[in-house]
Amino acid sequence: MLAPTGLAGFFWPGGEQGAAREAAAGIPFCLSTNSVASIEEVARDVPGGERWFQLYFLKDQALMHGMVDRARDHGYRVLCLTLDLALQGRRERDIRNGFTVPLTPGPRMVVDVAVRPAWLLDFLRHGVRFGNFEGHAPTGDFSSIAAHVANLCDAGADWRAVERIAARWDGPVVVKGVLNPDDARRAVDLGAEAVIVSNHGGRQLDHVPSAVGALPGVVEAVAKAGAGRAQVLLDGGVRRGTDVVKAKALGADACMIWRAFLWGLAAAGEQGVRRAISVFAEELDIALALLGRPDFADIDRSVLGDG
Repeated sequence: MLAPTGLAGFFWPGGEQGAAREAAAGIPFCLSTNSVASIEEVARDVPGGERWFQLYFLKDQALMHGMVDRARDHGYRVLCLTLDLALQGRRERDIRNGFTVPLTPGPRMVVDVAVRPAWLLDFLRHGVRFGNFEGHAPTGDFSSIAAHVANLCDAGADWRAVERIAARWDGPVVVKGVLNPDDARRAVDLGAEAVIVSNHGGRQLDHVPSAVGALPGVVEAVAKAGAGRAQVLLDGGVRRGTDVVKAKALGADACMIWRAFLWGLAAAGEQGVRRAISVFAEELDIALALLGRPDFADIDRSVLGDG
């Protein structure tokens, strides 16, 4: 499925809608809290397909509850609660690239933008906004909105907050940002239909396990919590069709992709997303054939050569 990615519309005009349209052909699409397009705009422009909504815990309870209600009322089937952004980590790559608050473009960024006049023209015409926060964030430049959003995350959220949001949603809930087997069991006990193994792209805390490294332990914990009670999804490091095979071999029920589809989006908009998805399908098909496993359900740990 296509993972929630903030500011996808920053890569290409209408980026969230374009990605959702391509996913609607057969895979879920998850909209980020920090999307450019709003919950309502994506629902209006892409009424088909399976849409999920990803939610951060916010200090402004009314705003957070409003997002939950808006997503439910506009046909988003699953609520994805992200647990690993109580506050923003020290993202040194962003600092080096000048993607800071306030925005501090350096020579490299100026050159990169100057050689992309179509992107620059659209940026100057429309700017960048956080659609889901309109009416709750200051108008003006991108930096001031980003600063406002960065200050909204609730570092005090706990498992009771998960229970309260799940009760308000009253539908399928998944929790994202799980690396610890004990957290996975807790999420399942609270009724989560899936846990998403993720370290937020490695951008939050140095030296945490990789998502794929944590995957087997979480799979085992979820299985012990009760067969069939919840699924396990892998988010992070899924760049090729062979990565999907490896994730399945390690016990994942599904994979989220994000960098790969953003690369396609940045290169060619909606068509680029379509191509990124097709590359995964082609590579997966080749891998299954060469492994002698024509049925994806037959993939198990033996294909890794370690059991």
